[in-house]
Amino acid sequence: MAKYKVLSTKKLEPSLVKQAGESDIELVEQEFISIQPIVSKEKQEEISHWLMNSNADVAFTSANAVEAVKNYLDKNSSRHFYCISGRTRSSLLLHVRDEQIMATADYGKDLAGKIIKQQPKEIIFFCGNKRRDELPGILKEAGIKVNEVTVYETVETPVVAEDDMDAILFFSPSAVQSFFSVNQLKQNVVCFAVGTTTAESISHFTKNKILICEQPSQEMMLNAVKIYFQNTNQYL
Repeated sequence: MAKYKVLSTKKLEPSLVKQAGESDIELVEQEFISIQPIVSKEKQEEISHWLMNSNADVAFTSANAVEAVKNYLDKNSSRHFYCISGRTRSSLLLHVRDEQIMATADYGKDLAGKIIKQQPKEIIFFCGNKRRDELPGILKEAGIKVNEVTVYETVETPVVAEDDMDAILFFSPSAVQSFFSVNQLKQNVVCFAVGTTTAESISHFTKNKILICEQPSQEMMLNAVKIYFQNTNQYL
């Protein structure tokens, strides 16, 4: 039996689950949100309109948005892209050339700053229905026209969790909201957040210890968990 039991509020890469087990950590995976692409004819026509009839640069802050429009992306085009690092960038690189990606950043507000430095007049922002305000808000304040196209919906799928967990992993504010809508934490349970925005959401529901991984990725999250359990004094 593993020494520590950790709940992840999303499915993880199998290799990471195996690595955690080798570090005496049992990972329990439970999705607390569901991503549903918008596949209506009207939405497909809207996506096609923006990518076929406009030369504007494109911004992504989610791999889910990339997945929703991938059939319209073209490695032979000269279009420029901006995206969040990690999984979003990796997903985008399956459909565009590396040199088409003009800037990446860990967070939306930082990506907005890099976009502003490139001075585009117009951006197409493919996003979900619960997207954060930072990127479009900052760009608009800088005088850049932002065309928002919602291509997927995030739906909460709350589940009552087991109460013997040592830690909980959160990867989005939506998952935080979903989890705490039906769960409460014991005082000794540690919360790990993929980024500062997610950590802020957690703080609205609990006063338990919250740790933020250095970079927003599954690998860095699991690395933070392993370090914490190997040497908890580092976080006291």
